[in-house]
Amino acid sequence: MSNHEHIIIQNAQEEDYEQLRRIFFQSQRDDFHWVDSSSLQMSDFDHSVEGELIITASIKGQIAGFMSIWEEDHFIHNLFVASEFRRYGVGKALLDEAIKLLGKPLSLKCVSKNTNAVHFYLSQGWSIQKEETDTQEPYYFMVCS
Repeated sequence: MSNHEHIIIQNAQEEDYEQLRRIFFQSQRDDFHWVDSSSLQMSDFDHSVEGELIITASIKGQIAGFMSIWEEDHFIHNLFVASEFRRYGVGKALLDEAIKLLGKPLSLKCVSKNTNAVHFYLSQGWSIQKEETDTQEPYYFMVCS
């Protein structure tokens, strides 16, 4: 769906964190095939978003996805959509909100093995600026300008 009228975007509240942990954990377990799933913990979410602005996307009162942003760097650190809400425009709505809040340019890193995410960002007008291969997991540095 291209219009976001059915998606409510707002800042995360403390009471949202349990749902956000679940989305974060399940998405990594299901989609990050290069990660040993036994090493994943629900508490990884808390470490990953510390000090970041967290924005949620909800459909019919249920959190469908979220993103976390390093505001000062205009850097999207995390963007996750629950599997049952994929292809409903949630990721696009979150990216649109980041642009609305911070303007362009925005940047992010995406593990190159995460081909679904890479294709999604490219389809939303992001471009690969460089590929980093000297890391544990090679990734693309992507920009929306």
